[in-house]
Amino acid sequence: VRDVRLTKKQQTELKQRELSGGAKGRKKALRHWQEYRKRHPMQKSKGPRWPERSVETFFDAWTTEMAYVLGFFAADGSMYKNRGGSYYVGFSSIDREQIALIRRLMGASNNIESYQSQQPNHKRRYTLQIGSTRLYRQLIKLSFTPRKSLTLQFPSVPLAVLKVFTRGYFDGDGYVFFARYKRKDRNSAHRSLRTGFTSGSRTFLEILQNRLQAGANMGLGSLHPHASNWELSYSTNDSRHLYKFMYPTATVPCLKRKKLIFEEALVELE
Repeated sequence: VRDVRLTKKQQTELKQRELSGGAKGRKKALRHWQEYRKRHPMQKSKGPRWPERSVETFFDAWTTEMAYVLGFFAADGSMYKNRGGSYYVGFSSIDREQIALIRRLMGASNNIESYQSQQPNHKRRYTLQIGSTRLYRQLIKLSFTPRKSLTLQFPSVPLAVLKVFTRGYFDGDGYVFFARYKRKDRNSAHRSLRTGFTSGSRTFLEILQNRLQAGANMGLGSLHPHASNWELSYSTNDSRHLYKFMYPTATVPCLKRKKLIFEEALVELE
């Protein structure tokens, strides 16, 4: 009837009838639905369509596994929201062994991806990405944010797991360096062990510096600018204390490559 010319009054009446008929139809459909449900009651829900994964609650409570992974995340982790509105938490390293360890500690089943940059002298990187709104929001509660390099805050790490958190951060943005220097007019060589941590956030390193002094029987070391970042470095004696603090037993989760360099240097110093 679109081609039928109606007056304003007729158009109004037609619209009212349409609305009235729709309301009656909805009432009738609702009545039929209610009668159907009486004859066919719904079964009790079996829970959410997608069951909660154990990895979703990984950052909810402080454990040794959680503290280690969080320490590494502070160094080489990322969190972001994509264009579709999904939230992701990621980890990246040039050591595939390290990413495999993170995946195992978290109980994740996601694949480890690899990426080779076209830039010269860039090593292949391995990444683990986990899509999870809950993980993302829990990291926010722990003082982490997207694009955290320059604004990284030190979380409220309990003293009981400070050594584990420190080891996780060390395996990401820590270093150990051993060198021999030939002394002038002497037959012996000076041996030096240096360790340290780097970060774009001076505040993070300042708190780490104070926490290590109080909890690991270490000095303050040296906190200074280094390139576009900040560096917290320690000399030989403090490095010995740092090793004992981070590796209380031989089987703790860690990046074995760095631990081996540390141990070889300590043997050289004996």
